Amino acid sequence: MSERIVIITDLHGCYDECVSLLEKLRFDKARDTLVNLGDTIDRGPKIYEVFEFLRGLKEEMGDRCILLRGNHEQMMLDATGPERTSREKKHWYINSGEKTVYAFINHKHRIQEFREWYLDMPFYWEDPRFTCVHASLTDEDPAKNTIETMIWGRTTEYQGKLIMTGHTPYKTALYIKGDGSFGYLEDDHRYNLEPTGMMALDTGCVFGNRLTGIVVEEDTFYVASVPSTVVRS
Repeated sequence: MSERIVIITDLHGCYDECVSLLEKLRFDKARDTLVNLGDTIDRGPKIYEVFEFLRGLKEEMGDRCILLRGNHEQMMLDATGPERTSREKKHWYINSGEKTVYAFINHKHRIQEFREWYLDMPFYWEDPRFTCVHASLTDEDPAKNTIETMIWGRTTEYQGKLIMTGHTPYKTALYIKGDGSFGYLEDDHRYNLEPTGMMALDTGCVFGNRLTGIVVEEDTFYVASVPSTVVRS
């Protein structure tokens, strides 16, 4: 286990904010483990740049760079696969897939060239202290959850082993206990790691709010965020 685990999520093409956040978190690619909880594509201004950046980190860091699959990666894979249907393409385009298509075309590529890279993204990653997943779990054993739950779920009633999640945007990162109570996580404040419940880390960067990350060190953690530069029309 490396000394620090850095977790980010829901980049959605927010490349500049991603770089700024990792600098703020003092991310060290030579020593840290990096986990992205999914949704790297669609919606934002620099989708291809995010792809290139993460692909480079994966090549350099190997198993210390964990890139999970979110619902947007899954929509893309469904819409570009050999058994795709017009319905799957329409569903992805409704959710900003067309923006991803043209981001790759503008860089002289088609996203289909990189399907295998996206297919390699797992749906979850486990640490002895917590589990990382894009959206949610209903059973603390991730293997007992459906793919639909892991990439689309929005439950706040989970009370099993601690999970790190994205997908549902909040104004501020939250710790949700699963019993109806929750707590706001303040930037740069050191907290003890809870054994159960869920950390909600998506703070809606692509919607003009902030990009948030978390650093876990032994049994403590802190969060940090940077403001979005996305201009919403």
